[in-house]
Amino acid sequence: MIKQTLLGICLLASTSVLAQTSPFNYGFGDAKASFAPNPGASSTKFLLRIMGSVKTIKPVVRIRTASDGSGEFNLVTDGASFINGAGLEVIAGTTTSKLSMYDLEMKKTTKTSFDIKFDESKTGQWIFANGNSASEEDVFQGNSSVKETNTEIFAGLRWVLSESNELSFYVREGAKWEKVKVHPFVKGKEYHLDIISNNAATEQTIESYKVSEGTYQIMLSGSQIGRAYKSGGLQSDTNLNAILFLGYKPKDSSEKPKAILDNISITDTPK
Repeated sequence: MIKQTLLGICLLASTSVLAQTSPFNYGFGDAKASFAPNPGASSTKFLLRIMGSVKTIKPVVRIRTASDGSGEFNLVTDGASFINGAGLEVIAGTTTSKLSMYDLEMKKTTKTSFDIKFDESKTGQWIFANGNSASEEDVFQGNSSVKETNTEIFAGLRWVLSESNELSFYVREGAKWEKVKVHPFVKGKEYHLDIISNNAATEQTIESYKVSEGTYQIMLSGSQIGRAYKSGGLQSDTNLNAILFLGYKPKDSSEKPKAILDNISITDTPK
């Protein structure tokens, strides 16, 4: 059964469509709601609120649950100190529980920021990626998880759960996931991340960051994690117009891994 808030409908009726500007700030409103529909359902209407404005054309904000009915999206008002009004709780499914934003009017160099917290589940994994979306069948618009064959990805971050309190952390370089041995990520802690991405053909500066061509940097509360990482395979000099966040778990697991996400901001404006 689908339980959806009337908030989006009311906002849609009362707020005109505005042109997207940079930075693009996305919040999840103020009210609690749940999206736990029939297996494999998706929606571009459930998450309509964007920091007080409703965007009904661009960008598209889509959620999708697993094909067997597992996974869930909840707008919650507690569970993390960074929640501003309501945050998005994602419960991983056996294929994917995926949030994606595409048709972003962004250029080749961007900074994507968000707050995140992972629960203490013992199995499952989470992925963030950005890149270029041009087709209904690509990883941003379609239903699939991130694969080695996805050439539309630029930056990729992956957190893997285990019995340990520490998360295993990987980054996408080319078609492969490379393990980052030294990182701060543990279960139950809150993080503010900035992903600085430059898919231009030359070095670029965005805000205070200088980024070499074809690389991205991961900043945790102002401190860099590791080195500059190479593109995940996206063709150089292509705009970064999409992001995604997804979680999935093994089919034989009874656990329900959860992550809370809020305060998404994307800019392509240098300073």
